Amino acid sequence: MRNLADYYEFIKSSIRPLLPTSLYIRYEYYKYTGRVFSKNRIETFSDRIFSWKMDKKLSDYSVYVDKYKVRDFVNRKAGADYLPKLIKVCKTTDDFDIADMPVKFVIKLNNGCGFNLVVTDKSQYSNNEIRELMAHWLQSDFYSTSRERQYKGVEQVVLCEEYIESKGDLKDYKFYCIDGVIEFVQVIGERQNGATKHNYYSKDWKPLNISREEYAVGEVAPKPSKFEEAVELVELLSKDFSFVRVDLYIQDKVYFGELTFTPGNGYIKFLPVSYDKDLASRMNLVIKA
Repeated sequence: MRNLADYYEFIKSSIRPLLPTSLYIRYEYYKYTGRVFSKNRIETFSDRIFSWKMDKKLSDYSVYVDKYKVRDFVNRKAGADYLPKLIKVCKTTDDFDIADMPVKFVIKLNNGCGFNLVVTDKSQYSNNEIRELMAHWLQSDFYSTSRERQYKGVEQVVLCEEYIESKGDLKDYKFYCIDGVIEFVQVIGERQNGATKHNYYSKDWKPLNISREEYAVGEVAPKPSKFEEAVELVELLSKDFSFVRVDLYIQDKVYFGELTFTPGNGYIKFLPVSYDKDLASRMNLVIKA
């Protein structure tokens, strides 16, 4: 150890994985807010999500955050046409062979966040490169670091899906819903530039004065031609949940992305603060049967 600060960080990183989940969440909340967590003091969106993370029943939602199994849910509710074409499901690295893939494709882990690779030209990758990446993903444990209970115990597989062609910037459309009602749509663009821009709209595509301090605001965009269809899909998928974020891609057709119940793991502050608190006041987070 070079100094006392290094020793302190070593102790923290060694002890935190051993903490019970509820204590771990309380520790992370205090580190983030500087306040002791209390279910009797829920003021912000972050408070509300941290409170939900305490609920052991959140683990019942693992089937919905599993990017493979949730396809059955979407198929039953809305039909398979909203699902990106599934090329291959890989339980081990031996299941993958780049020779079997089209020129463009996407691979992603079914469990967690940030485990994806967009391949626009497979000749730029070797079989071993992608297999090594997949091996790393399959050995990962997203729950152990995030402590979001819905990600615990998910059988991990890697999905190979079709590449979604885009006319220009492929934007993410994230619909925040309370009891099946769309509160707002977060639109994330310019990912390819390494500095995303975020805009917020109502369900009838009116720009909203909502932002987050850490992200720039982009130009107001024209409403996508398939937006009304996307709204119908989101309302259909979200009606069974007290709160959920439904992620879509909207091009010449609408594609389902994923369901999220604890956005940003609770580390989100919407501006203005008055809106953040108002949003939290309208959220009654319960696990529906």
